[in-house]
Amino acid sequence: MRYGFLPLIAALVLTPDVASAQSWPSRPIRMIVPQAAGGTPDIVARVISGRLSRELGQQVLVENRAGDGTIGSQAVARAAPDGYTYLFAPASVLAITELNVNALAELITLAKANPDKLAFASPGLRTLPGMLGEMLKIRTGISLLQVPYKGAQGVQDTVAGRTQLTIQGVPAIAAVVQRGQLRALAVSSPRRLPELPEVPTLAETLPGFEFNGWFAVVAPLGTPRDAIQRMNLEFNRILLDGEIEPRLRALGVYTEGTGPPEEIDAFLKRERAFWSGVVRELRIEPE
Repeated sequence: MRYGFLPLIAALVLTPDVASAQSWPSRPIRMIVPQAAGGTPDIVARVISGRLSRELGQQVLVENRAGDGTIGSQAVARAAPDGYTYLFAPASVLAITELNVNALAELITLAKANPDKLAFASPGLRTLPGMLGEMLKIRTGISLLQVPYKGAQGVQDTVAGRTQLTIQGVPAIAAVVQRGQLRALAVSSPRRLPELPEVPTLAETLPGFEFNGWFAVVAPLGTPRDAIQRMNLEFNRILLDGEIEPRLRALGVYTEGTGPPEEIDAFLKRERAFWSGVVRELRIEPE
């Protein structure tokens, strides 16, 4: 199944050819989030896990494994393929403080006149916001300094003026933007967000420039098909639920449709091709 959130979320469960599990689930389920508590993936995972616990009749426990995603991913890959461990794997808003600019085009002009004088806070190069910032530099020919942060400190430092820009998910900056502490210049989604209708998309200034973020729920290879199919069914129900869908939308997360696990296979192939190109263009080396 696949869902579009801000700007896109894919909740997906893969279906390997494995024998059925009996009486699944019969004990609590782990949902590992490969980021620190309080970030967009963590918030979304906790909203969904509460309803999922009720529907499955077993508690779905969210575990945070902070890092660049590797720690959480490896934990799931090494887990027993018994249907009780899943990975909740991660659009972004460009916001500023102190700068006398009101549009992305003005920011580009200012940055070109002041190379390496403007710093932007992000969750790190190997994250969607971090790569978005680097791609912005390449596409516009500007020179910005990326300052990686863990947790919400990057937003706080931008509010305080220690960095001039920040690129974050909507939940991380919505409150400070609404309070007027930061000015939102652009969103990375294909179209403007209902909650921020006055904020243009990046593509309105830079045609064709958009980044679609997504989340995925995946299981270790060999997970029983019954567990996969049940998770797929429940996610389809939950993400379009009249109670849950508005809560996700308030977080800047938008559902965009549903489908079987097979659709995700095709989606992932397209995404791998796109992000492989981004990694090559940014010359990101493996750690």
